Amino acid sequence: MKNWILCLIPCLLLAGCGESAAPPLTTEENVYAHVVGLGDASGSEDMFQAAFVSGAAPKNREDYGKYAFVVDGTAEINGDEASVPVKIIGGVISSQEGDSAAKEKAGDKSETQMTWKLQREGKEWKIKEAPLPG
Repeated sequence: MKNWILCLIPCLLLAGCGESAAPPLTTEENVYAHVVGLGDASGSEDMFQAAFVSGAAPKNREDYGKYAFVVDGTAEINGDEASVPVKIIGGVISSQEGDSAAKEKAGDKSETQMTWKLQREGKEWKIKEAPLPG
């Protein structure tokens, strides 16, 4: 009986060690991820440039870090191009600005809806146009 239990333990341990691969993103999820991630990408010149179609990155990279971007509806995807309704939320406090900036700007929140354009380059979606309010 003891040998049977000793053989069972490694089998149970091995059964729980299988790798589970996440399913691949759908085209729509991939497009949305590029929109939502632009605020973080604005913290690095290289990442910001890589988020856009070649030559399309705006010069005001720092301005994108002042906003949060939320997909606000359904993307229209036609072949290698997509139009995405984006809610741009202003008054977002950067963790780099600290607590005193958060207290000063607590009432400065704003929301604007814009349409961003994305384009597929090879297998990867990139932003073609990402207008900000104002």
